[in-house]
Amino acid sequence: MAKEKKQKKSSKAPKKVIKINKPKIKISTPKIKISKPNIKFSKLDFKSLFSNKVFKVFLYVLAGIVVFILVDLFVQYLNNGYSVAVVNGSRISKTRYHKELESMYGATIASQLIDERLITLEAKKAGIEATEEEINSQLDDIIQSVGGQEAYEAALSANNLTEQQLKDDIKLDILAREILEPTIEYTDDDVKAFFEQYSSAMFPNETAALEEGEKLDYELYKDQVKTYYIRQQVENEKYTWLESLKSEYSIQDNSVSQPKYGVLTATINIFKNILEDANSNEAETTEETTE
Repeated sequence: MAKEKKQKKSSKAPKKVIKINKPKIKISTPKIKISKPNIKFSKLDFKSLFSNKVFKVFLYVLAGIVVFILVDLFVQYLNNGYSVAVVNGSRISKTRYHKELESMYGATIASQLIDERLITLEAKKAGIEATEEEINSQLDDIIQSVGGQEAYEAALSANNLTEQQLKDDIKLDILAREILEPTIEYTDDDVKAFFEQYSSAMFPNETAALEEGEKLDYELYKDQVKTYYIRQQVENEKYTWLESLKSEYSIQDNSVSQPKYGVLTATINIFKNILEDANSNEAETTEETTE
């Protein structure tokens, strides 16, 4: 049995070990030489280019197109710059527009501008000025009265006004009020009667908060009512005052009559204004010295 086992063991074939050698492969990188192209740029021969008839014709056509575009733009500028409107290429001139405005509103606007100049001259003569603080204070009152900044800006837009124009109007109102206020005569009864008549318009929010049958207390609003009353009286007196001033000043209203010409009229007016300014400054200096 022992022999049989040995024979069985010896009957197995021995294992073969196979060795595979890795091939040694050498890859050589090819050396590529790139030679720079020998390109030569020849200079443009402008003389021969401009002497070319085809090129000349091209330049003339190009210049003609450019000139035509410029002329067209100039015509558009004239149409837009000197026209108030263009209808199907047909323009309505600003000259005609201004003539229509002048014929309809010219005299009214001229009269308003004359009034504004009279107020300014009278204020200057009296040494009265409207400070920026006074103007801004009144502007704030207006903003509050219309319901705030947003409503104020909407009101300006609706009336085609700028804030500067409104400030100019406020300034004129202050000057006129400062001039005319000392001439206004009134009593406490006048102010109270004014309050009773217009209290709901002057104080709408306070009036709306009242119960049925209740009235605003005059004593609580007396100072404000007095201010409103004086402003109202100044507005009532302003027209009469301005009409009287027109007889004192030399006024040439070209909106209702033909302009007048005279010998050295402009020069005389200039010297007259200089003398008036000098006299007013001298009077102010005298008053300050006296005080």
